[in-house]
Amino acid sequence: MYRYNETIKILINKFSELEKIYVENIDDYEGLPYVFYESAFVKYILDKVNSNDDDALKEIFSFVEDMFVNGDDETKNLIGVAVVESLYHEENLKFKEVLQRYFGELTKKSYEDCFK
Repeated sequence: MYRYNETIKILINKFSELEKIYVENIDDYEGLPYVFYESAFVKYILDKVNSNDDDALKEIFSFVEDMFVNGDDETKNLIGVAVVESLYHEENLKFKEVLQRYFGELTKKSYEDCFK
C-alpha cells in the first residue's frame, strides 16, 4: 500500500527526472505532496503530451491508476485532486483529448467526477 507520507519519494523513485526539480526547490516542496504533484508532476505529464511521448504517458497513467488502487485514502485524494483535477482544468482541449486515451478505470471515474 502506498502511504501518503511517502508519496513524494514514491513519485521521484518512479520518475527520476523529477528529483532534480524537487531538490532544487526543496523549500517549496518538502512535506507538501499536493504542491509537488500539482506543479511538478502535472507539468511533467503535459510536457509528455506535448512531445507525443506515448511510452511515457502509458507509464504515467499506469502509475496514477496504481496509486488509486493501492494508495491509502489520503494518497487517493492526493492523486484525485492534485493530478486528475488539475488535468481536468487544463485549458488545451487537444491535450485533454490525448490524456483521456491513457486513463485507467479509476482515473477515468475520478476525471468524470470533476464534471459533477
